[in-house]
Amino acid sequence: MQKLEKWRVKELALVLKQLAVLLKNGDNCEWANVFFHFHLETQIIINSKEFDLDQLKKLLINIKSCFSGISSLMNLILRHENSEEKTRLNQDLHQTRARLLKILTEMEILTIEYIS
Repeated sequence: MQKLEKWRVKELALVLKQLAVLLKNGDNCEWANVFFHFHLETQIIINSKEFDLDQLKKLLINIKSCFSGISSLMNLILRHENSEEKTRLNQDLHQTRARLLKILTEMEILTIEYIS
């Protein structure tokens, strides 16, 4: 599994699921479905008998692409009828996005294979 431990992929799965739930609760089912799908892909990687580094790299690229462009996850504001809940959801979204980006960056570094 290279330098990438299985717990890191499990952590990624956990954050993806957490983000999907936040998005769903913030009235954004489209983005929620995207991240539920990413969560399922991570589960497949975790449960496979042989670790597929290429599959993980593709997944990381796909997740990271959600953070670029005009309609990216970075520009998203969650909605809710209750203004206090809306504020809490958006704070949680901000923290979860930051955590996900940190995990992606760390995993990308660990998936680089150096040739000596």
